[in-house]
Amino acid sequence: MFYRKVYKNAWQAIHNNMSVIFFGIFASLLGFHEVKILFNLTGTTPDFLGTSIESWLKILLTFATAKVGLSDLPNLMTLVGFFVVFAIATILAISSQGALIKAAGEKKKTSSMIERLRVGVEKFWPLLGLNVINTLLGYFFIALVIEPLIYFLSNSQDWSIYIILGIVTFFVLIPMIIILSFVTRYGAAYVVLKNQNFSEAFLNSWVLFKANWVITIENALLLLFITVLFFVLMFTALVFVFVPFMILAMFMSFSVLAFWIIMVIGVFLAIFVFIFGTAYYGALYNMVWTYIFLELVSPGKSQSKVHRLAHKHLPRLAK
Repeated sequence: MFYRKVYKNAWQAIHNNMSVIFFGIFASLLGFHEVKILFNLTGTTPDFLGTSIESWLKILLTFATAKVGLSDLPNLMTLVGFFVVFAIATILAISSQGALIKAAGEKKKTSSMIERLRVGVEKFWPLLGLNVINTLLGYFFIALVIEPLIYFLSNSQDWSIYIILGIVTFFVLIPMIIILSFVTRYGAAYVVLKNQNFSEAFLNSWVLFKANWVITIENALLLLFITVLFFVLMFTALVFVFVPFMILAMFMSFSVLAFWIIMVIGVFLAIFVFIFGTAYYGALYNMVWTYIFLELVSPGKSQSKVHRLAHKHLPRLAK
């Protein structure tokens, strides 16, 4: 009943107000961090925010070390252009995440798109801080600390060091990254819906996760399955959309113009399906986590069957 209510509410919230899909386009740029780290614990592929941070650092380093002359002006203007594009995209992505949380938290869906976006912009800095924590730990920390440790372990001949570092890596560092990812997810809801600052939201979200860690991980695993299913369906939809146009274009190969017109239409339709599907799932993903948060902080909250079972047999671990 717990998850049926949460996912039903998220589904209905989108279908009752399809405008939230617009926010899903940009929120999906932030990725599906909780699912990603469960799917690939040692993955070092940067997400959008990680790529942006790397790009900003490179641009700032270039400005700090380059000898600027008139001949270098076009290249510097290009770098400035990239900086502005990444900055705008980051603002839209973070603000859209806040707008989706705001939309899920409304008892009556009366706010306009502008009002929801305004709330996301107002909460931009604390939301950015929470997302940067995910990026720093989920990408940079894995790339700079955990991956070298795993490489060292694979080449270590000293069994005592191997065991100690193995325990620290797989039972301390990696779980810490996973836990902080969930904590910052709840922290974003505290920032938007409870009007808390960064530190308050982070501390309260840690307390909330600690008391509801079973439900949190359970939902992440469920979303992992749904995410895999979504991308399978997405790939299938793209095939069914594009392949008929490709076949038709081959039959029209006697006319170069007709061939390319049909192929371009097929490509554009496939791009539209991909963007719409990703935007829809981006909205659903963020709203599901918000409804989970609302269920956990509500008076007389309900619990999942797994949580009730864990509470019965492991009361100290599942409160």
